[in-house]
Amino acid sequence: MRDAELKSRARARSEVEALHVDDVTSTPPHPLVRAAAARLKKRDGWSAETPVRSAPKEVLNISATPSSLDRALTFTDSLLKMLMKHGFDFEIDDARGASLFRKIETGTKLEFALVERVQRTRHVPTPAEELARKKYWERPRFDRSLSLPIFPQFDYAPTGILTLEIGRWPKRTWKDSPTKNLELRLGEVMAGILAVASGTFEREQEQARREEARRQAEAHYDFLVKRRSQEAERFKRLESSATDWERAAKLRAFADAVENDAKLLGPLTVEQIEWLAWARAKADWLDPLVRVSDPILDAPEPKRPGYF
Repeated sequence: MRDAELKSRARARSEVEALHVDDVTSTPPHPLVRAAAARLKKRDGWSAETPVRSAPKEVLNISATPSSLDRALTFTDSLLKMLMKHGFDFEIDDARGASLFRKIETGTKLEFALVERVQRTRHVPTPAEELARKKYWERPRFDRSLSLPIFPQFDYAPTGILTLEIGRWPKRTWKDSPTKNLELRLGEVMAGILAVASGTFEREQEQARREEARRQAEAHYDFLVKRRSQEAERFKRLESSATDWERAAKLRAFADAVENDAKLLGPLTVEQIEWLAWARAKADWLDPLVRVSDPILDAPEPKRPGYF
């Protein structure tokens, strides 16, 4: 671990080592904490299956029962204010349902969650519930005034134990201990968050270096493949041109031989002269060193007429 990081962690710890939550409540709550309090303290709209209140897609990712909500909000307010002193800002990713702390200097983002653990036990029907169920089963057969009582499968009991989760990989957690609550561990928590931010930044930098190395390797591979393909195509055209040049030379030699053979029998006829001109024109058209076109062979492919 670098000396600068050790000094930063030690400084953060010393600044808040003895800090109690009451020391920072004299200033107004952070706007995100105010918004979380307004949302999580609403009386209605919560699931009846669990007493935990949470709305991570709307406000800070706090999950707590009503009895621990004020303490969770106060601790979060203290934490945010300390993080602001160390160059952090905050945002809520409503699409992912995540609260993010961002180190402004590096742009590193850390997920945040403050969770109260609740104890789940299988529900044991109360005497009143047993009586309601008994009345239902003992009702007259055609009595439709009663419906079958539905009871919860589990009971949830608040524990008051808060757990703070920071980051994903690396990830750190802190929770209330029997002798010291999170409020009294702000120094330790702040030093740990700085370490997580530093480790996350280093991991992101390493990933970026690996990604850049991979990108460069792929770009070099693509360059080599393209260069090889282009070179093969150039060589193919070279071979084709050399072959056409040889074929053109053969055509000219053949035309010369035909002309010499015809002259042994007398003057050339009009048909022979035209044929020789045609043969030599085709040789010129085939020769890559002679730039001429053929009015028939270079013309577009004829199109078959449609039915009338």
